[in-house]
Amino acid sequence: MIQPLVYKFGGASIKDAAAIKNIAQLVKKRWTASMVLVVSAAGKTTDRLEQLIALSFQGKRFDTELIELLDYHEDLCRGLFSTDHAIFSRVDNQFAQLRRLLENDTLKEEEGFFYDQVIGYGELISTRILQEYLCETGSPCLWQDARELVRTDSTTKMARVDWALTMQHCRRTLIPKLEKFPVVTQGFIGTDLLGNTTTLGREGSDFTAAILGVSLGAASVTIWKDVAGILNGDPDLFPDAVKFEYLDFEEAAEMTYYGAKVIHPKTIKPLAKHNIPLYVKSFVNPDAAGTIIGSFGQAPRIPITIFKDHLTLIDLRIRDLSMVGGFHFEFIYEVAKKANWRIQLIQASAAHLRLVIQDMPSTEEQLARPFRDVFHVQIKTHLKMITVKNPTDAEIKHYRQVTETCHLEQKSPELIQWVYEQEED
Repeated sequence: MIQPLVYKFGGASIKDAAAIKNIAQLVKKRWTASMVLVVSAAGKTTDRLEQLIALSFQGKRFDTELIELLDYHEDLCRGLFSTDHAIFSRVDNQFAQLRRLLENDTLKEEEGFFYDQVIGYGELISTRILQEYLCETGSPCLWQDARELVRTDSTTKMARVDWALTMQHCRRTLIPKLEKFPVVTQGFIGTDLLGNTTTLGREGSDFTAAILGVSLGAASVTIWKDVAGILNGDPDLFPDAVKFEYLDFEEAAEMTYYGAKVIHPKTIKPLAKHNIPLYVKSFVNPDAAGTIIGSFGQAPRIPITIFKDHLTLIDLRIRDLSMVGGFHFEFIYEVAKKANWRIQLIQASAAHLRLVIQDMPSTEEQLARPFRDVFHVQIKTHLKMITVKNPTDAEIKHYRQVTETCHLEQKSPELIQWVYEQEED
């Protein structure tokens, strides 16, 4: 059985004609039939589609914004193809379908469902353009609708993968094709059992690459970024940030959980389970080594600093002191599961618990209501968290001197975290 290579390219790597030409050269140098290219929407297309969805859902006109997005894609095509190429009619047809969806009021009964039916058009269009250009420049490949591969439940905006069905569809659909040609497909989207388009969460194309890698028994998965690999800090904040040559799956998973943005948080777990190595490499300098994530055991103990914004602190104090020490973790996690919260941190003492979650589109009263029977509740929103793994005395001293209000500090031998007020954007 073939062991394909899975390459994932994000929006920045195909943002304009020059970028697509660069990707075409990168792929051509590594060309093999058993290659799957997972591609995001071009540039900032997903942000623009979210704007269109919001306007349409609110019953407002969106003609200007839709035409601007069409012009962007047609301009991209003009930099790659002759003016009589069939890609222009393909793109026009996709935008005609997009307009019909945006004008279809029957889809707007539930905002999340409407979002899922529309938002994936960025990926559908970008993959058509890239596939046509690869074929045009002597790298023949096939276009594949990812919705025929990735099967999920019907949860909107964050669908859960049906792994058994997905593996079945991937092997039945892709393997015969990969024996002859590489395949270009979309990240981020799937389909439920009713045939409706679903999405895997923002920036979910990394996760798609892992899903396909696991389903096909890939030799490796490579995520191509505009950075040299995984660094121990944001290079915009830390000019002397150090690149990891390799990372263990566990270390990488913790980094993504605490807010590192290089890899989508769901990407690591399935690859680790099946021991499929993950490479993070630069499409700007594709011959550089990058970072490899795999089963390495103890990774180098380099301090890693991670910032995460848009957090909420739920401060809970026991009402009935006869219940001191119970902690009520099961109750708290049940509330979080029902509300679809993502818990970042829990701190507990005998009568006091602090829960840090991502900011939610809810009022403070809505956040507090599930806890009021058991706890006195205080809510603080718009916070940020600083996480330092493998901290040295220098990091600890530096962040303890930060003048902003610190609401929480939590420390273990390998990790220290602070929750602060978030500065206004």
